[in-house]
Amino acid sequence: MHVKNDGFLKKLFQSRESCPGTDLRDPEQDSETLLQYIQQAREDWISSLSNFEQAEDEELIDYYIYKMKACQVRYNYLLKKAKEIGLKQDIHCL
Repeated sequence: MHVKNDGFLKKLFQSRESCPGTDLRDPEQDSETLLQYIQQAREDWISSLSNFEQAEDEELIDYYIYKMKACQVRYNYLLKKAKEIGLKQDIHCL
């Protein structure tokens, strides 16, 4: 069986590897990095909310709804990881 466009999947997985904050294997070792990931996730969430509020095209509105949800899930995941390792920081002051 030959799969067409196998280069697409390769590029997709490579882009995931280069995206900061998506690979948190051992956050206990680097709490500073975890705090940076949390800050970036919060900024991404706020940005997607702002973009949603300004979107006029129906397809863009749908896109930003999904993006907001994805950002929210990522942010909550990172907060959960921070809580698990006992990391306490005022996230809003980052």
